[in-house]
Amino acid sequence: MRVILTVSMNELNQEFIELLQTLLNKNAEIIIRKESVTLEEYDRNIPLEHVMQEFSNNSYSPEFLADLERGLKTSSVYT
Repeated sequence: MRVILTVSMNELNQEFIELLQTLLNKNAEIIIRKESVTLEEYDRNIPLEHVMQEFSNNSYSPEFLADLERGLKTSSVYT
């Protein structure tokens, strides 16, 4: 039996490990693929404050958010 799993970083938990153990006990061939990232085109018409608000709603670290805002403010998008 061959099992192909597409996994994101937030799915690596105890439940995932138990699934792997079950599959290995059944002598399954396991292929693990990292979930791909989907990129969206950036819309320069959205105000920077709105963009930062959307990012802050997604549990990113304050350091990342500060870096992102600094980068966007100095980019050609907002100048």
